[in-house]
Amino acid sequence: MLDSMLQDVRYALRMCVRAPAFTLIAVLALAIGIGANSAIFTLVDAALIEPLPFKDPERLVAVWEVSARRPDRANVVAPANYFRWRDRARSVEAFAAFADTRTNLTGSGDPEELVVRNATADYFPILGIAPLAGRTFTAEENAQETPTAVILSHALWQRRFGGDPAIVGRSIQLNGTPTTIVGVMPPDAQLTFSNSLAGRPPDLWRPWVMPASWREPRGRFLSVVARLQPGATASRAQTELNAIAASLASEWPEFDTGWTTKVVPVRDELAGDVKPALLLLAGAVGFVLLIACANVANLLLSRAAVRQREIAIRAALGAKRSRVMRQLLTESMVLAIIGGALGLLIAQWGIDAMVALSPVDLSRVGPIRVSRAVLAFTAAVSFATAIVAGLAPAFESARADVQESLKDGGRQVGGGRSARLRQIFVVAEIALAAVLLVGAGLLIRSFAALQSVAPGFDARNVLTMRVSLPSQKYDDPKTLRFFSTAIDRIRPLPGVQAAGLISYLPFAGLGAGTGFTIVGQPPPPPGQGYTVDVSVCDNGYFDAMRLPLTRGRRFTDREQHERSNVVIVNEELVRRYFPGQDPIGRQLVINMTDPNVPTTIVGVVGDAKFADLRSETRPQSYWPHPQLPYSAMTLTVRTAGDPLAFAPLVEREIRSLDKDQPVSEVRAMDQWIARSLNRDRFASFLLTIFAGVALWLAGIGIYGVMSYAVSQRTPEIGVRLALGAETRDILALVLGNAARLAALGLAIGIALAAALARVVSGLLYHTHPTDPLTFVAGAAVLALVALAATIAPARRAARIAPVDALRAG
Repeated sequence: MLDSMLQDVRYALRMCVRAPAFTLIAVLALAIGIGANSAIFTLVDAALIEPLPFKDPERLVAVWEVSARRPDRANVVAPANYFRWRDRARSVEAFAAFADTRTNLTGSGDPEELVVRNATADYFPILGIAPLAGRTFTAEENAQETPTAVILSHALWQRRFGGDPAIVGRSIQLNGTPTTIVGVMPPDAQLTFSNSLAGRPPDLWRPWVMPASWREPRGRFLSVVARLQPGATASRAQTELNAIAASLASEWPEFDTGWTTKVVPVRDELAGDVKPALLLLAGAVGFVLLIACANVANLLLSRAAVRQREIAIRAALGAKRSRVMRQLLTESMVLAIIGGALGLLIAQWGIDAMVALSPVDLSRVGPIRVSRAVLAFTAAVSFATAIVAGLAPAFESARADVQESLKDGGRQVGGGRSARLRQIFVVAEIALAAVLLVGAGLLIRSFAALQSVAPGFDARNVLTMRVSLPSQKYDDPKTLRFFSTAIDRIRPLPGVQAAGLISYLPFAGLGAGTGFTIVGQPPPPPGQGYTVDVSVCDNGYFDAMRLPLTRGRRFTDREQHERSNVVIVNEELVRRYFPGQDPIGRQLVINMTDPNVPTTIVGVVGDAKFADLRSETRPQSYWPHPQLPYSAMTLTVRTAGDPLAFAPLVEREIRSLDKDQPVSEVRAMDQWIARSLNRDRFASFLLTIFAGVALWLAGIGIYGVMSYAVSQRTPEIGVRLALGAETRDILALVLGNAARLAALGLAIGIALAAALARVVSGLLYHTHPTDPLTFVAGAAVLALVALAATIAPARRAARIAPVDALRAG
């Protein structure tokens, strides 16, 4: 049996060598289909399948709060509610809270700003992560209100300390305070939620003790991870926490009315925005592979038709039908194996490109590599491809009539069945290509609609740079003086047109929002309170971003240096809370200070997008820096040319004020906006690539079927020409046949695309999933491809000499 199989393989390889053009086309089609599937599966495996590096990861959940006014958005958690969850929830084994902040590493090498994760005592036990070196925090360290121990991330350990094996026990300077390194985490120990600071994983961990005063209602700013009890489910925990939230709303109606909870498995939380895009692309590459299979099946059918006499001789000499089928399936399997091997190379290149394009850092959900699971998937896909592509040709060849095939004129034995099969495959290719083309068109239109959204400010030629001052070194007066002096030094630099400060930069992923009341109006009922986003800035920010003043005035020089309790608001706040009124001079009590005091509206500026281009504009307030002296601010510098070219000059001015002060997140404002479009760019670009591949494969399939049809109908064409048919008649005959196949494929494809439109609806922006223009354009493009693929066979048929055609018959 083994010898027979090896003989089949050797013969299949010889057949591949004898027909290099056939082999190249078939292998390339399969390699593209298998490679694309393997690349996407690698990402799907890392994001959605590969076990997470935590203990019993299926029991880990993220817990958020959700406001009834924004039910689609998960919100950070109030400490008071966290404490109550921890005390009352029975379906949860343990909760841990954390909050990411920034710290400056100094003392050796260049100063660097790091993201530090402040985590409660249960954080590491819940995750079940063992350090790569050293230990986690002791009970004493977890109880310290002023922590003196940190654990390094693997990336920081390698980047900053060269992977020093003796790092444990070493002291480093964080914000000027000596801190002892007690451990190093493994590289896959990250737990990076979608709302993590600037989308960055932590550089180090620090123990965190929340004060007892936080048991009373205050702001929301925690991230929470929990481990479910054995046997408990996320839905059960959701039900229980919703009940607790309802009871809290009755206990603290001013604070908790209108709030509930959202429990998300950690796997889904880590996947974030990339999950729907990956599932869509997984379906798309499946279609590409089916088109490739149909193409190869067509090629094999054509070759089998040519080999009918050879197969008939084998059968006449005693070969069984099953033996013939096995030989032909072996040939298909050899093609698929070669295509799969080449597909793995294509997959590796594709993985690198897709990781670079990904809307999230895919490494946070798992290692991105061609793993054993990916190799097994590729092998399974190659095997399935061989069966799908080879079964119909093998079955058709094996059931052919031996006597008819041995006759001199038996060229078309089984030709009717084979022709129908080829036509069915072409119709299927066109239908699948139509689905991909329409899907890509919808995403392209959506992406174009997003790009056309005006952010409300001019992002061109704006440099942004974050500066976080250590509180141990800078009190409020020193903080205000540092930033004021920095702006005064940056503004006169050659090529700088404007310079300013903002606490929360638009599109940077961070923000602050709170409730407020209007002086002179009764407070709204619980759960219906007014909300506003709060940023701290100076006039230079409005200049740098070219954010227009529409009413009133901007801050005076005194207001930018002394606390004056004034505020500038945006047009959205005026529309929502002062409809038809003049807001200038009205007072708001915004819940951001202790105690909260009235602030007077002195100006109104234009609306600006904040979170991303998709989100609706929210009420926004701008306070002068002395009113809320943040120690971390983002510089915004408008330049005459490439903004990043000015970064060294601006950083030099910061260092001249404090040689130990690092800067971070040095980007052009255009880059922040582009970052917010990553998910849409990722999905639309890749689906367009796959649709292009599908078009190419469908074009090859149509060309092959039409060419074969012309060769089979050569005698008929000769008779028609001999009886007086003209060139246009022959062209119409061939083109008409192709048009019927294309029309049937398009009809099926458009209907299938309409049925599947809801799959992409969640990724669309201001684009209807059944947009008529997109459907018509997709059908037109595919029709043109079908026409282009048919022209050459049609012209060849029209040039056939009648005498030669009749002789061929």
